Amino acid sequence: MIRLVTNLPELWGELCEVVRLFRGAVEIRQDEGEELILHDHAERDGLWVERFAADGRVVEHTAPIVRGGLEEKRQLKRAAKTGCFLLMRELTGVSPPWGSLTGIRPTRLMYELRERGIEGEAAERDLQARFYVSPEKTRLLSDILAMQRGLIDTPDDEYDLYIGIPFCTTRCAYCSFASGELGDGRLVEPYLAALKREMALDAALMDELGLKARSAYMGGGTPTALNAVQLDGLLREANRLFPGAREWTVEAGRPDTIDRDKLRALQDNGVTRISVNPQTFSDETLRVIGRAHTAAQTVEAFGLARSMGFGHINMDLIAALPGETEADFFRSLARTIDLAPESVTVHTLAIKRSSRLHERGGVQADATAAARMVDGARRALGEAGYAPYYLYRQKYMAGNLENVGYAKPGCACLYNIDNMEETTRILAQGAGAITKWLFPRERRIERAPNVRNIEQYISRVDEMAARKRTLILS
Repeated sequence: MIRLVTNLPELWGELCEVVRLFRGAVEIRQDEGEELILHDHAERDGLWVERFAADGRVVEHTAPIVRGGLEEKRQLKRAAKTGCFLLMRELTGVSPPWGSLTGIRPTRLMYELRERGIEGEAAERDLQARFYVSPEKTRLLSDILAMQRGLIDTPDDEYDLYIGIPFCTTRCAYCSFASGELGDGRLVEPYLAALKREMALDAALMDELGLKARSAYMGGGTPTALNAVQLDGLLREANRLFPGAREWTVEAGRPDTIDRDKLRALQDNGVTRISVNPQTFSDETLRVIGRAHTAAQTVEAFGLARSMGFGHINMDLIAALPGETEADFFRSLARTIDLAPESVTVHTLAIKRSSRLHERGGVQADATAAARMVDGARRALGEAGYAPYYLYRQKYMAGNLENVGYAKPGCACLYNIDNMEETTRILAQGAGAITKWLFPRERRIERAPNVRNIEQYISRVDEMAARKRTLILS
């Protein structure tokens, strides 16, 4: 247990996240602990002075004082976090690949630099100097911005549609999403009725404002946990209410939920992109993590989708799964590349507090091994013709690494870019779905989260739609 004391209590949580970059999911408290970290913030000669001390070591970091609202808060937070990072690096001898960054969207920093006329290698050097990000990661960010060029600018009259299906056939051991096991299915029809009502209310508002859908994404959960009739009915209603999306994604996800009738329903309703997610091609690992399918079923489902004419299939893999070696991961990667999907997303395992893995005392994989998996995937996918097009980070990830989406030329997913870069409004429906509405003139984003509990969502759906309406019209 670590005790962290600061005279900037509003930044205590942020400083804890920096400590966890080096110490993992350690317990940190303000009142007690075997190890003590002290932080003193002061001002001197026009500078913020961040002084950190622990275990006989003292580190002092300075930064120019910035005055004024949000920018002052932002720069002060960065100065304090950098000082904490430098102390922890000296104490441990470890240099995390993303340096002092703890946020989930490091590409945002590159875009900020671009707005100031700093691009390419100059932008990479800036992030390396200010945030101690490794050259490999700054190069990755540059590659992603190159892939996003021409895709990230959204007209003012467009939004992305997200429809959430919070049902799965089983719950994965690493899952922390707002989803529930399908069970006897008693909540499915009431849920779909509520969802269609929310969709209708939202569609009326979009028509009122003259806005149109740029892309549509049905996720979960597992949308294909629904039967073919339910899936067809929901997609037909979505297309009636929100016509014209140029990209339509459905997370077919679980190979054991995919059959010809469901794929036909997707096809008949204009779905252009699906996910068939192996996570791993090790049957033993699939059993351990609670996936109710085999590697053979993944290959079979992929082949069926291809034979029916689906031209954009995404596949997800997870690095650092419980018990998996680097050799296991690279075998899964090789099998994925052999299938030649149009896009591949490589996740790094994150053991979230609400997951079964955390409850069972799951231990993160060795950081060095996880890094070799992620870096090796990037090289192998690059050699196979894929390039990185979006990235995000999460707390509690093995090796403090990242999730990266790779795609062949012309196959980047618009919704994924828009959602991660927060450059497009997201209109979201369903239990646990979060609407993110951009107000460009004020340079702000407001969120309207729906309740996560399925039964509460069903009974409160009008409230969810009204909450969004109030937000959007504000």
